[in-house]
Amino acid sequence: MRLSLHCVGGFTGPAGAQTRNVDVDSLPAAEGARVRSLVQALDLAQLPATLLKARPQPWDFTYTLTVDGHQVRFHADAAPAPLRELVEILEQHPPG
Repeated sequence: MRLSLHCVGGFTGPAGAQTRNVDVDSLPAAEGARVRSLVQALDLAQLPATLLKARPQPWDFTYTLTVDGHQVRFHADAAPAPLRELVEILEQHPPG
């Protein structure tokens, strides 16, 4: 399973955009199991394509998560807990 997390916004705007690509099979076993569990809990096929705040602030980041062809665009404050936790895990990996 491959995950891609694109993040843009905040005060840096498009100039500070970052993308993190993670191959779950290459992660340590415990981390890979946690990521798979979070993705399963999200049920991406049933999740709306966008989960954005009604009134985003200039410092809010917009994330786009892609998992095996399923994509969701969201603000962390509008996302369910498993999605926020997944972002925290993926942000620990270097962009690129």
